[in-house]
Amino acid sequence: MTRGDGPVLCLDVGMGTNDLLLWQPEERGENQIHLVLPSTTRILAREIGEATRRGLGLVLRGELMGGGPSAKAVRRHLEAGLAVHAEPLAAQTLDDDLEEVQALGVSLVDESEAVRLVRQGHAEVRMGDLRLPELLDGLEKLGAPRPEGLAVAVQDHGQAPAGVSDRVFRFQLWAKLLEQSRRLVDLFYPSEEVPPELTRMQAVVRLVNGRLPLVVADTGPPALWGARLAAAAPRVLAVNYGNGHTLASLVEEGELSGLFEHHTRRLSPQGMEAYLRRFAAGELLGQDVFRDGGHGALPVVAPFALEEVALSVTGPGRARFRELRLEQHEASIHGDMMITGCWGLLEGYKARLLV
Repeated sequence: MTRGDGPVLCLDVGMGTNDLLLWQPEERGENQIHLVLPSTTRILAREIGEATRRGLGLVLRGELMGGGPSAKAVRRHLEAGLAVHAEPLAAQTLDDDLEEVQALGVSLVDESEAVRLVRQGHAEVRMGDLRLPELLDGLEKLGAPRPEGLAVAVQDHGQAPAGVSDRVFRFQLWAKLLEQSRRLVDLFYPSEEVPPELTRMQAVVRLVNGRLPLVVADTGPPALWGARLAAAAPRVLAVNYGNGHTLASLVEEGELSGLFEHHTRRLSPQGMEAYLRRFAAGELLGQDVFRDGGHGALPVVAPFALEEVALSVTGPGRARFRELRLEQHEASIHGDMMITGCWGLLEGYKARLLV
């Protein structure tokens, strides 16, 4: 497949929104096509809620994807006394451990059984982080050019072993990946290079199925890269205040020095400021963040003074933290905060496939 330098579709899949940039090399930044759409998991939650309202059994088909609203909707469906059947990959959206999924009351079925149940009147729900054919058709109907490349970001916890917390395993993955390389570019993967433990990214590769040249990443690195772009400084403390998660890292000349990740709604402005100060001092410990309900922390290579770096913030949750007694610069690229991660995705795509 030709990997040209034509239009590139960048899709940042979040818990609240799917943020989209269709980059065209001949257009100015402000004129690039960009959209903020409802997240796939929220769309599916509405579909599941409609099946619950109608009293229909569910058949979950397709791929592993992010949970959140859709997983909660499945649980409400079960609590209403209604049947839920799921193909194994789709079932892993609820839990990596399929025995735990069955313990919730979900029946596992193969493809032929799923088809039979749908024919009998069960509501079919197509799981997966993106619906690429529908997205491409919709853009084409709006007059947008057909993309020649695709970059997708999803938050990937990996497949945790039985008995291991998703939060713990995600940070074990961070530690492993940053031990191999601290370069931001090395956290973006062409489809054939996605590590096997990054199961949500692998699911995206299967959904795309070779239709377009593809680069995938966790949602963190594109947001950090976008925040660095917006700051235009050699040393940037980049913070992404997402709807679900907050991620921070010191970005120095394209390399990450430490990071920490927490749940946005569990952080107060005072708590976040304390985290940033401890992080800069090299005193923020992973177990402290985990005990506080977050994911964890990796220490910076060397302590630094907050006043000596640009503090570049992005994400839809940033209004919660405007009271910080620190000078924060909003990472708005071409006037749009919500697609900062998409611009980071574009840089990762270019670096991996257009070199």
